[in-house]
Amino acid sequence: MMVSVGPMGERGYTLIEVLVALLLTSLGLMGMAGLQVVSLKQNQSAYMRSQATILAYDIIDRMRANVAAVENGNYFLASGTEDSDCETTAGCTDAEMAAHDVFRWQARLAEELPLGSGLVCRDTDPDDSTDGDITTPACGTSTDTDLPIVVYVWWNDERASNAVSTRLAVSASL
Repeated sequence: MMVSVGPMGERGYTLIEVLVALLLTSLGLMGMAGLQVVSLKQNQSAYMRSQATILAYDIIDRMRANVAAVENGNYFLASGTEDSDCETTAGCTDAEMAAHDVFRWQARLAEELPLGSGLVCRDTDPDDSTDGDITTPACGTSTDTDLPIVVYVWWNDERASNAVSTRLAVSASL
C-alpha cells in the first residue's frame, strides 16, 4: 500500500517565503524613507542658498540705485543704522540711505537665514577662504575702486553634510 505525502510535507515553505518577502519589502521601504529624509535636507539647503543669493543681489541693487554712496565707501559698513527719514521719497542723504540699506539688508539676513549675517566690501580675491566665518565675519579692507564689490553672506546650514558655517560670495561691478 502506497501512502501519498502530498501537500502535508510542504506546509512550512510558504510561510518562510512570505516572511522573506515581508523582510525584503520592509528593508526596501526603510531605504525609501531614508532617501526621503536626505532629499528633504538637501532641499532645505538649496532653499537657503537661493535665499542668500536673492539677498546678496538685493543689496547690490540698492547700491546700483545709490552709486554716489558706493563711490564714497558708505556701503562698506559692519552694521548700518535705521533711519525712518529714508522711508520717504527724498528724506535723507546718500550716506544715510546707505547706512539704512545696510541695516535693512542685515535685518533681512537675520530673519530669513539661520544665524544669517553679511558684509559688503572691495576684495582682491572673493573666493579665498580667509574672509571669516559665521562667528567672525570678515571682509577685505581695500579702498581701491578698481576692485570688484563683493557681497558675503554667511549662515548656519547644519543640514549640509559636515558643514556648520556656509558662505556665499557674489562679485559685482556697478
